Amino acid sequence: MTVSSPNEFADRYVALWTETDPQTRRKAVEELWAPDGIYANAIAVVRGHEAIAAQVGYAHDAYATGGFTFRSCNNARCQHDTLRFNWVMVSATTGALEAVGFDFLTLDDAGRIVSDHQYFDTPPSYVVPPPGDAD
Repeated sequence: MTVSSPNEFADRYVALWTETDPQTRRKAVEELWAPDGIYANAIAVVRGHEAIAAQVGYAHDAYATGGFTFRSCNNARCQHDTLRFNWVMVSATTGALEAVGFDFLTLDDAGRIVSDHQYFDTPPSYVVPPPGDAD
């Protein structure tokens, strides 16, 4: 599976992490991920729409509270059934760079995410606890 517009896909993905409405986020998760899709980062591995939507919501709330937002770097590339792209975490008020990361996705035949592995190239100085560890 290849995506017709890799940067458009990456833009939709990054927009999900900045979406403020939980129902809109959930709908975007259902559109982007396969029903049994996986999202994995340094602190969490979750499977399925419900768990992914919860993880995205947690990350959104934690980083938005810290004054940050996310932007795509418009450098997405597809190869066969995979897609990779970079994104940045920046101050929502000043645009100052806080972190640089990338995602490596495997897609199904419908172009939905089967597995999503997220990495930091430059980790943020602003760190939030994993879900369930916050007081």
